[in-house]
Amino acid sequence: MEVRAPRLLVQGGREKSREILLKDGSITIGRLDDSDVSLADRLVSRRHALLEKDRGQWLIRDAGSRNGTFVNGKRISEPHVLRDGDVIQIGLDFKAVYVDPEATGALVTDALVRGHGLWVDEERREVWVQGSRISPSLSRAQFTLLRLLYSEAGRVFTRDEIVEQVWPDAVTDGVSDETIDALVGRLRRRIASIDPDHSYVVTVRGHGFRFVQPRDDQGRLFSR
Repeated sequence: MEVRAPRLLVQGGREKSREILLKDGSITIGRLDDSDVSLADRLVSRRHALLEKDRGQWLIRDAGSRNGTFVNGKRISEPHVLRDGDVIQIGLDFKAVYVDPEATGALVTDALVRGHGLWVDEERREVWVQGSRISPSLSRAQFTLLRLLYSEAGRVFTRDEIVEQVWPDAVTDGVSDETIDALVGRLRRRIASIDPDHSYVVTVRGHGFRFVQPRDDQGRLFSR
């Protein structure tokens, strides 16, 4: 396989786990059997979308479909220049992530979209859980809390440390335990909406909170 070639990593639908290499030329997506990516989905048009290379960049354009082509949750009306990590959604189930190995951080993106554990991308202010990006984005307070816990997985952070990071302008005693617990609860619910089977943010009674990654099939912790 050409490791350096841009590609789509399919995350949903019957094509899940397929890797689609993008070489010179174009890729057609649609319901027709002769499409490069053929989708048996009633919401997919016969000729739905087209990926093509233009002046060294890969673009995706909607081919006049009835139900639209979506990139990062937004329906596109003009050709969209794909960036590393962009998520393409078509029809009921098809979802694929564009991976550009030439982009900064592409190796991290590659690990993210392969779908294990939770990952925080500080540069883009994004959080990925089991290969899916949390959308809409976490609130500022939720992201700051998760980033803190994630920065040293396994370490217990006290409530005072959390207040100093999340509410830096507040007096420690001015932020109640109920306020902290409510923030933790909201963050847990956002993560559980994607992965309800693992507790990433754990309460250590009398001490604080810590972040825990799930383990792989061999019992090893997923690393960042």
